[in-house]
Amino acid sequence: MKMMMMTMMMLLAQVLGSGPALIAADAGSSPAPSVDAFLARVAAGEKGIATVRIPFVQEKHLAIMDDALLTDGVIEINRTLGAVRWEFTGKSLMIFGHGKIRRWDADGKQESVPNDPNLKPFQDQMQAFVSGDWAPLEKAFVLTPDPTGAAILTLTPRSPELTKYLASIEMRFRDDFTAPKQLTMVAAGGDETIYKFQEPQLGVALPAARFEKP
Repeated sequence: MKMMMMTMMMLLAQVLGSGPALIAADAGSSPAPSVDAFLARVAAGEKGIATVRIPFVQEKHLAIMDDALLTDGVIEINRTLGAVRWEFTGKSLMIFGHGKIRRWDADGKQESVPNDPNLKPFQDQMQAFVSGDWAPLEKAFVLTPDPTGAAILTLTPRSPELTKYLASIEMRFRDDFTAPKQLTMVAAGGDETIYKFQEPQLGVALPAARFEKP
């Protein structure tokens, strides 16, 4: 379960690097862009943005529970440092930096990260993400822009290993197309994890120490 959670966190972190001004089309009026056009808009949106902080609320909708489980958190990205900090407030922390992944529990104790070869592709994706090259997404997922031209992109995993756990990811952006609004991950069994994002904070001070430890 910990490996699956870390995998999902890395995928989400890569998706969330879109930044502002990702799509310039009018909602619901333009034909669906091609994947290449969509990724080009992502690259354009990222250009010139060195740091970003995005608070979020995670909702876990599980078939075995009547009510959703809610968790606050925040993602911090410093592209100059090539680093991502992904924190579930008061619960856990994951940092990608110096080309590797580290993880801490709620008590601030560093946890071991399995030496799993299946983790290597996701480390490569994280590195590609912070470097601004989003093409590797297509190696891990089938990308499907919304056919109506709305600011929605669906990602379907290619790997048989990942499809055992993850059915799809749906990205939705705000009506003004300035930032991510919601991201829904559907597990293979039908459970959903929804991330609802607040306004991104651009150009914030994120020193190197933020990406070294809790």
